[in-house]
Amino acid sequence: MLTSYKKPFLPLIQLIGTIIENVKLKDPPIIIGGCGRSGTTILLSILSAHKEILACPKELNLFNSNPKRIDRLYTFLLKNGIPRKARRWCEKTPRSVRHIKEIDQHFKGKFKYIHIVRDGRDVILSNHPKAPGRYWIEPERWVRDVSAGLEFEHHPSVLLIKYESLILNYDETITTVCEFLDLPVSPEIMNWHNYATVKRNEAYYGKVEKISAASIGKWQDASNTKRVNDLLQIPEALHLLKKLAYL
Repeated sequence: MLTSYKKPFLPLIQLIGTIIENVKLKDPPIIIGGCGRSGTTILLSILSAHKEILACPKELNLFNSNPKRIDRLYTFLLKNGIPRKARRWCEKTPRSVRHIKEIDQHFKGKFKYIHIVRDGRDVILSNHPKAPGRYWIEPERWVRDVSAGLEFEHHPSVLLIKYESLILNYDETITTVCEFLDLPVSPEIMNWHNYATVKRNEAYYGKVEKISAASIGKWQDASNTKRVNDLLQIPEALHLLKKLAYL
């Protein structure tokens, strides 16, 4: 919601923000989305290491309200300097996966959207950092968000990648991502942990850590059987797990 003090300045913010976009950040913007706990934050950190990308460290929720809040992006651009080599901005809001149609309409097809998916059986096991003992993602949300993103799996401006591929086969996966973004595979992005500009995010329990496969396949632990069955009892979930080759 717009605060009363900000409303009078909104036209000016949008005007200056648009000028900055048109002059300094001419290449199609990058938006990352997917069901929460699927790797959106780690992907943002990785891309933030590329010199041609200006990554927004906080979720701006640009399209998650009506009307859309592009002014949040422009406020960010006004508050932060634009690195000399940056050619585009990158933002991640997981729930934006439900608004790809609006994103497409706003940017008139000139955007890059990365939909990252993860095995739903692992996603629903993630604990909420601010509510110990409570799961972060309910099975129904995984089904809803993944289904929303897959509606655009053949859209030329949308790329689908798997969290597991990013972790287990980093070089090949990030090369595919860079090709989709029309970016060179830079030394910085291949060694992203040393160059990332986004190292803290509310989705992390602390600072960003190096890629680890420890969180893959946690659903196989017998102690998680009941929780996993909650997902598997949903017909749509079974369909998605099979479609994505997790089953």
